[in-house]
Amino acid sequence: MSLLVKAILVALFTWLTFFDKYCTQFFTYRPIVVGPIVGLIMGDVRMGLEVGCIIELMFLGQVFVGTALPPEETFSTIIATAFACISGSTEVALATALPLAIIGQIGMYFRNMVLCVWTQHRLEAAVEKGSRRGITMNCIVWPNIFNLILFAVPVFLAVFFGAGPVQAIINVIPQVVIDGLAIGGGMIGAVGLALLLKCINVKNIWFYFLIGFFFSSFLNINPIGITIIAVVCVAVAYYTDRDKGVA
Repeated sequence: MSLLVKAILVALFTWLTFFDKYCTQFFTYRPIVVGPIVGLIMGDVRMGLEVGCIIELMFLGQVFVGTALPPEETFSTIIATAFACISGSTEVALATALPLAIIGQIGMYFRNMVLCVWTQHRLEAAVEKGSRRGITMNCIVWPNIFNLILFAVPVFLAVFFGAGPVQAIINVIPQVVIDGLAIGGGMIGAVGLALLLKCINVKNIWFYFLIGFFFSSFLNINPIGITIIAVVCVAVAYYTDRDKGVA
């Protein structure tokens, strides 16, 4: 398979993943899924799986909170995986993952804050008129055209022309912008957790958070271990309440 065909297929896959991300929500856009599929297209599934796992861990704690957008992990994973498959090294993916995520984040801000504001006004007008065509165009068609232009086309160019042009774009972005977005993106997980805690009743379960904090901070147990401990705590609480006739 020629590089041109691979670049086209990866670009089409990019468009489909962003369609899923904002329309169908089958979670095909997660790095752990995206990496192996891009690796399959590029002819190295093993490399794709390795890169997908690495970047999934890098962006595992990110959440989308209101208008605060985290670095774009899907866009980053697709290009980083393609570069890693071409070069035969995961080091390329590690070196480019965060800068690519920042570029994707800037593109997503432009999409949401500029382009989708325009479609939102058109959508409101279509709803008032009762126009199904207008609703479909401004709710589904136009946003996915934006995804095609902002993400699928750059992916095609990056895969086809290589890492040079991408690095040139990264170098143009001021370091203060990259640092600011990276710091802001790192804080979003805490904001999301705070909003989640505000939505649930934590009065009777606050000690579970202390248990998780203790195991994570003082025993250095990784997220997988914390998850297993959480599952055990949930099971104990459930069966205890069931025996008491509460559950």
